[in-house]
Amino acid sequence: MCKVLPNIGYSTASNATFAPPNPVFSGPQKTRLRTSILSCIAEVGPAKSSSSQHKLERITRSTVSEDVQRKRRLELVDAVRTMFRSLGDGNISRSAYDTAWVARVPALDGSNSPQFPMCLDWIIKNQFEDGSWGDKDLFFTYERVCSTLACVISLKIWNTQEKHIEKGLEFIRRTMPTLETEESAHMLIGFEIVFPAMLDEAMELGLDLDYSSPVVHKFHAEREKKLQRISLDVLQTHPTPLLYSVEGLHKSLDWHKVVKLQCSDGSLLSSPSSTACALMYTGNEKCLQYLNNILERYKDAAVPNTYPVDLFEHIWIVDRIERLGIARYFTREIKDALDYVYRNWTDKGISWARGTPIQDGDDTSMGFMVLRSHGYDVSADVFKHFQHENEHGFFCFVGQVSEAVTGMLDLYKATKVMFPGDVILQKARAFTRSFLDEKRRKGELNDKWVVTKDLPGEVEFELDNPFHATVERIATRSYIDQYGVDDVWIGKSLYRMPFVNNPVFLELAKLDFNTCQAFHKQEFKQLERWYAESSFRKFGCYHRDLERSFFGAAATIFEPELATARVVWSKCSFIASVIEEYFRRESSTVDLQDLLNGVQRWDPSSMEDSSDDVKLLFIEIFLEVESQSKQCLNFQGRSVKNELRRIWSNWLSSLLEKTRWRVSKKRPTLEDHLKASKSDVEPAVYSTMYFVKEKLAAGKLYQFSKLCTVMNSAITLEQDLQDDDSPLNSVSIYLEEKPGTSKESAVVYIRELSEELMRELLRESLCCDDGLPSACKHLFLNGARLANFMVAARRELSMDGHIHRLLSQPF
Repeated sequence: MCKVLPNIGYSTASNATFAPPNPVFSGPQKTRLRTSILSCIAEVGPAKSSSSQHKLERITRSTVSEDVQRKRRLELVDAVRTMFRSLGDGNISRSAYDTAWVARVPALDGSNSPQFPMCLDWIIKNQFEDGSWGDKDLFFTYERVCSTLACVISLKIWNTQEKHIEKGLEFIRRTMPTLETEESAHMLIGFEIVFPAMLDEAMELGLDLDYSSPVVHKFHAEREKKLQRISLDVLQTHPTPLLYSVEGLHKSLDWHKVVKLQCSDGSLLSSPSSTACALMYTGNEKCLQYLNNILERYKDAAVPNTYPVDLFEHIWIVDRIERLGIARYFTREIKDALDYVYRNWTDKGISWARGTPIQDGDDTSMGFMVLRSHGYDVSADVFKHFQHENEHGFFCFVGQVSEAVTGMLDLYKATKVMFPGDVILQKARAFTRSFLDEKRRKGELNDKWVVTKDLPGEVEFELDNPFHATVERIATRSYIDQYGVDDVWIGKSLYRMPFVNNPVFLELAKLDFNTCQAFHKQEFKQLERWYAESSFRKFGCYHRDLERSFFGAAATIFEPELATARVVWSKCSFIASVIEEYFRRESSTVDLQDLLNGVQRWDPSSMEDSSDDVKLLFIEIFLEVESQSKQCLNFQGRSVKNELRRIWSNWLSSLLEKTRWRVSKKRPTLEDHLKASKSDVEPAVYSTMYFVKEKLAAGKLYQFSKLCTVMNSAITLEQDLQDDDSPLNSVSIYLEEKPGTSKESAVVYIRELSEELMRELLRESLCCDDGLPSACKHLFLNGARLANFMVAARRELSMDGHIHRLLSQPF
């Protein structure tokens, strides 16, 4: 491969002289350039025809493969955009259980026939070979028995299809005893209410079942126990979650009271079965219209277990697409979806559907997370409505006996976007963390609301990778492995959300990840050439150090179109780490002052009397800034050389101050320590801002100073917590400032301060209306997260694995 020709040559000899900014090449420089040119000529010279043919074939195959992948990617993106355009009241699978209840409704004109005969026909046509009804792909005993009993009762009420009835009864007789040992996590919502009630109806209808079996007695006892906690007067006059399963109490209620609790769309808490029951008893016109609307929407004459699910679908589709790393293709669509959610947001939270009188903690948690992460103004006080009165613990629905793993996981994830002062979220984080840790310890990570591909893996990743110490691409890689294309939710029956979990999302995510990875590999080759021509090996820097710098860039800025930004970040991060490590080892304030003076003068000839090492370090900064300033003309349309120089000058000034403290053994105050603590991420963040396709006005770099200060302080505190024995350390300094304080208390204080600074950085990055480009502000947040991640990965010796998965291992 032809070597990249350097912008300026230099010699590593001890007596080397350095040319002025626009030099005439010296003898050694000419030799270096001529060697590179001859190398290029040799590579493009005559070659064997077979070798040329093989190269051509490889290039052709590669081009064809890239074209196929590009075409497929466009097809998948278009398919997802079609899904977004189709977002309405929600796309959800059919429910045999709810369809059976709708089929039971007698004709409102008084004739002895069903009001919805098409639902009865659907039941007849959709019985399985084993005699059951339910989800065709996943067998849950609770769901199959409950759905089958509902369908059998419906057929019996209309005295039709005796063979279907008997086949269904045989299935129930054969299967019902196994409910006694069935896992409780798989119990349907409201099962204890509706199933015993249907057994009573079945007995009244003369259906041949064993009504004296232990399992029947068990569920009757559970029903009575639950009803003891319910006031029928409250149920009939106030919206409660039990409205969703109120058909299980249909013989005990005053339905003319209950129907007054219907939603604006005419439903009882968006439940077709509850609404069908209300229609049977009242003939309410709005109930009828609700069911007619669903059947019009679902042309095959079956209804889902809940409808609409518009907010649920809008929130979850955004969450899935973002976690899979493909959100950049759908910026406009995501904004439209979140605008819709925000229009329906209330100070008490949100539900799975608009217009419902009850909010739930799960949809509120997810809605809060996606809205706040996109800069929408949502208050954390909303979670006070989901906190127990004694302030010990949180719930999803009022009156719940036990909490679902996913409900607590989603609340835990909502705390990732915690701002300073969000006390309620601090409490929620502590509670959910304890809840999930306990479930993981006991191996009880099955959920009562959803069956996912890898819920234990999701929980483990969230607990082991706190938001302030992980990076987007690592989370994406993990979630692509965990994402299930056919996850099943548990309501009154099993149901699926095809716009939330589907093969299209997964295929696009894998294809996009591999595409990005291929770009990253090519960029790293460019960096390797740069490294080979540099003097960094002289300073004890190795290939793996360069790889780690590039890993940080690729994990933070992964999009192919930001290749220049990625390379700039990598080089700046690498150079800064080399300089910082060198002066940590050498502790020469004279040399560091000399390097700082050189950067401020920006004249290579002025480095004549500097040490060899300082000359080499200066020329690496000089070459990189000169190169970046030329590139930046295409991005900013102006020269930014002085601004890039100032970035390095400010950073070196801070490094010099810290080095003087270390050499003199001076102990600064904690405030001074944090002010002077400019991390090696700072030059990368500041320099990269010019290459993320945002125009930055001249002289406006100072506007980002608050973000940079908070970023550096947060990074310093986190690093100090991992090395708390150093005298120049936040913990040590705090102990000296606060005599009598225990080390444990000091660590707690520093950790809380670090977390508070990360919350402040998050708020400044997301929500401040300061006119600063969001892409630039996010660099500071992601820079802090990356630095903290690197600290944790080095401690856990996991960095090599992360690098391999992100940069080398395709899907």
